[in-house]
Amino acid sequence: MTVKQELNPKFIEIGKIIKKYRNELLPQKSREYFIEDRILANILPDNWISEKSLMNIENGRNLPSLTTLMTLSIALECDFIELIKEIKEYLYPDYLKKS
Repeated sequence: MTVKQELNPKFIEIGKIIKKYRNELLPQKSREYFIEDRILANILPDNWISEKSLMNIENGRNLPSLTTLMTLSIALECDFIELIKEIKEYLYPDYLKKS
């Protein structure tokens, strides 16, 4: 029997932020449309991310690497540093946060 793993609330928040940027750029468009649009606009290469990987990031199942975050910032047409600033509170363990 497969046991469903609990999602990390911090990963969920990071995913919400990335999804927010995607929806601001291309409102009401699917992940598939977003990926294809970025390819057709010659912003990123054909295999830059799969729809399943983007779905897992946006739904909080996966934490994107820094390389993936940088690629997503290019695709989302947002500043990488600003994206990191927005998600940083969800990246650090609680004991590293300043009081």
